[in-house]
Amino acid sequence: MIEITHPFGVETDWVEKMAVEMGGYVEGNYTIVPDELHTGTRYTLAINEDITVLLADVTYHQDVLFRLRNDKTDFAGIYFNLTEGESIHIMDEVSRSVGRWNYNLAIIDAHLDLDYLVKAGSKSYNISIFVKKRMLREYLAKMGILNKVLDTIFDEAQNTIIHYDHMSGASWHIINEFRKSIPGSVAYDLFLSATVYNLLSDYLEHLMKREILIGKLSGVDVSLIMASQASLTKNVTGVFPGIASLAAQACMSETKYKMLYKKITGFSPNAFFLNNKLELSRELLASGHYTVGEISDKLNFTNPSHLTELFKNHFGVLPKDYVNLL
Repeated sequence: MIEITHPFGVETDWVEKMAVEMGGYVEGNYTIVPDELHTGTRYTLAINEDITVLLADVTYHQDVLFRLRNDKTDFAGIYFNLTEGESIHIMDEVSRSVGRWNYNLAIIDAHLDLDYLVKAGSKSYNISIFVKKRMLREYLAKMGILNKVLDTIFDEAQNTIIHYDHMSGASWHIINEFRKSIPGSVAYDLFLSATVYNLLSDYLEHLMKREILIGKLSGVDVSLIMASQASLTKNVTGVFPGIASLAAQACMSETKYKMLYKKITGFSPNAFFLNNKLELSRELLASGHYTVGEISDKLNFTNPSHLTELFKNHFGVLPKDYVNLL
């Protein structure tokens, strides 16, 4: 396995450093690396003084561990990750699967250390957007968030920005449309810039609909919540264990546990568990090997009718109609 330690940032001075760490070099907007590491396109574009984007559309031929260690903390990274294969975010030795069928959207404060492991054979498609916190603050202020709240959100001594989620259907569509663009074409930078603005607009609109939770996260807090999520995901075929049990396992009060869980994931523990059940039910349906009744039994839903109702509410289509669309 190759280990690559690097920073990110809105200013692009990190690009050449990262290229050297990967055994490659920079050629215009492209980072060229040895084929034995990965093949494909790695492209960086400074869109304006507040926003830079890194596009990686590559297939890995070796296991690679990226160790993100930023030297600037005036930005946040918003990561759209459609990797197919095994890719993992690691914080304080706690792992979280990310990619097309797992968490495919994350916003992470620049002052947090993050390790990103990608296994050989993975086909990685990532759009990583680095945004100055001042721009995010200005946008939220225009949307009516009070300055007192903003002071706390963007004060590193009081608050940590970290959030994992599943991207919206609109973001899926935006990215899929951009993937038709050809790197090096005359309008490529224009299409990439438009894609970034559209993704940011969709994400921030999505963010505004959610409760803004304020509170400082320690590395230990993040680790414990991530471990709790991993446990819920591992046992997703069972029944929800209850907040009291989960909080006790995380060595937290129920109030603190629920607050931190929602801050990091955007969901309550119960909603997170149910969403993962429904995502798994969709995958099982798509496989063509199971009926709705069999999936209901396998995933411990109350009955097939209950699964059908929840599936329709979550995906906007009945299970039988979803199968017909495949």
